[in-house]
Amino acid sequence: MDFLQHHSLSHDVVCSRSSPKPSLSQVENLSPITQVVWTWFVELVRRIQSISVPGWTWVVLLWVLMAFPAASLRGAHYEEGTVIALARGAFEDGHWLEPHLYGSRFVERPVLLSWIAAVLGSITGSVGIWSARLPHLAFLLAGGLMVYNLVLPYTRKAPAVFGALCWFASPMVAQKFVTAEPDVTLSVLMFGGFYVWWRGESKGRVSLLRWISVSLLISAAALTKGPQPLAFFSLGVGAYIFLARRWVNLAGLALVNVCAALCAGSWYWAVMSPGDIQGWLAHSRLAEGMTAFQWTKDHLDFAASLIVEWLPGSILLIPAIVAIMRKDLPSDRHLLLAAVLYATVGTLALLAWPGGIATRYAMPANIALAVIGGVLFDRWWFSRDWLMAAANTVVFGLSTALIILGWIIIPLKPDTFAESKIKADVISAVKLMVPGTLYVTESMTSLNVLAYVPAPILRVSPSELKSLIRPALAVITNKEISELAGARPNYIMIKHAKLSSTPELFVTEILPKN
Repeated sequence: MDFLQHHSLSHDVVCSRSSPKPSLSQVENLSPITQVVWTWFVELVRRIQSISVPGWTWVVLLWVLMAFPAASLRGAHYEEGTVIALARGAFEDGHWLEPHLYGSRFVERPVLLSWIAAVLGSITGSVGIWSARLPHLAFLLAGGLMVYNLVLPYTRKAPAVFGALCWFASPMVAQKFVTAEPDVTLSVLMFGGFYVWWRGESKGRVSLLRWISVSLLISAAALTKGPQPLAFFSLGVGAYIFLARRWVNLAGLALVNVCAALCAGSWYWAVMSPGDIQGWLAHSRLAEGMTAFQWTKDHLDFAASLIVEWLPGSILLIPAIVAIMRKDLPSDRHLLLAAVLYATVGTLALLAWPGGIATRYAMPANIALAVIGGVLFDRWWFSRDWLMAAANTVVFGLSTALIILGWIIIPLKPDTFAESKIKADVISAVKLMVPGTLYVTESMTSLNVLAYVPAPILRVSPSELKSLIRPALAVITNKEISELAGARPNYIMIKHAKLSSTPELFVTEILPKN
């Protein structure tokens, strides 16, 4: 039956199959915040009640509303420029196996999202912002559809859609909704392994074909940010196998880990050069030399930040654990247990990590928390109205904020959100007058600007600019210009445009004269 079609706001839509139909007095006795959410929910259902569409269509519609037009208007930001730069290194310079960042070797981790962007660039003829954002958005949608399809057999379509919305609108995901960074790709690939495994486990048997499929997904995840984040899958599923005494699955789990280790290990072995091991330790934040005080402060900040970044899951997680221990939800207990373990055991490993950590490392947990949100939305809407109203209000508020941002705020103030593209246009305009390679130094910290600048681009040290023998264009600071003039008095330097004030960068033409 289609989403909410032929349903009144009764037991069939929003509450457990085992829960009694709410009476008028129950609704009147709801808390004020619940009454607001309830009124909104009633009005929403009345409007869409007669629309005959599949439930997954609502997931896609919500994804579209949150992603567009923001994805086309928002300039590159956060680490998006790095993803695009590595993709350009593969497509433009042929550095597929060993990633390069505008001429500099970059092997701190494998870069699957950049490789996918480079493949798309090979099809379209160039690597740009859409080369990275399209696969990112596709992974984001795939995560929502997996949550929907995992929750649906246990509840109804409305709670399943709510579960998908919990994934889209969690703060950790929402702030990067249109930002092509590898965290979403990693989270969805790993959860894809969980999804395939659970579909077999819920039927009583995980076949060899399923384990092979899981191995491929987890191996792909290992090529996204390295092997460390795979703890969410391996520890979470392993903990479930242990608690449920499903010893028959141990061989399959071992197969998954061996395949992922071989896949990631092969890449590290293939690109390894002297000194790389120290770089990999630094990337894993194991070479920071943290004191005990710094470590404690960093990890306490991580734990406190998760309360916000995991919303609405952080509201529901402890009650879900209590319900599992009390066996309050027998028909959902195993799915909830698997999802809770997937979300928490890997996070506990992060809390014990000997180096520094960041909240984004826990993003894989958000998608499992979304499953919990979908199931409990169905089971507790009336029995724990205050709890579900709080979770629902958070999701509704963040979803609305994303839609307003993408459809109203960004279109009204496009320059505010496209600063990187505006600066790139300045460089590109000068580059038309001074064709050739654009040189940038470490002072040019924003790779997001370079994502829009046509090739070729090289990242060099200031000393390398002293060896130029042909006219060139560079983005450098006033200090670097002075140092270059002192070292090479025969250079003529023309400042064509000021790119930024902090740091003070100029698009500068360099003319070596004999």
